[in-house]
Amino acid sequence: MFCRNALVPTVITAGPEQTIGDALGLLEKHGIRAVPIVDAAGKLVGQFNFDVVLSNLLPGPITVEAHGLMDANLRLDYLVDAEDHVARKLGELLPVKLNEVMDQEVHVVHPDTPLWEGIRQLFQHGSPIAVVDEETGKLLGLLSVQSVMGELAKLVSAGT
Repeated sequence: MFCRNALVPTVITAGPEQTIGDALGLLEKHGIRAVPIVDAAGKLVGQFNFDVVLSNLLPGPITVEAHGLMDANLRLDYLVDAEDHVARKLGELLPVKLNEVMDQEVHVVHPDTPLWEGIRQLFQHGSPIAVVDEETGKLLGLLSVQSVMGELAKLVSAGT
C-alpha cells in the first residue's frame, strides 16, 4: 500500500502573497491545523500553522527557538497585563505576508512512497504531511493521521 491510497485529495491552500490574517481565517473556517502554501502553478512552497503565530506572540526576549522553550516547563504567568502586549503583537502580525513567515522546510512524501514510511513521517513530524508529485513538486494532497487510520480500518474490515 502506498501514500496515494490514504491521501486527502481536497486540500485548503493559501498563496505566498496572502496574509497571516487570511491564513488564520482559513484555519478557523475549515477547522484545520495547517495550510499548505502553493504558488500559482500549484507547487508546494511552504506551510503555515499556529506555531508561527504563537512563537511571534511571546515577549521579545523569550523566544521558542533561542531558548528551546518548546520542551521547557517555563511559566510566563508572572507577566502582568500581557494581554495588551499579545493583542498588539497579533494586530501587527495579521497583515504580514505568508512568504515572510511560512515554514519552507516542509516534510513531504510522494504518491508512491510506501504507506509505512508515511506513517513513520506522521509519527516523527506530526500531521499533516504533504503528498507532492516527485517531478513537479505540485501538491497532490495531504496525508493525515485520520486518513491513514481510515485506510487501515478498511484493510482490517476487508480481512474479516
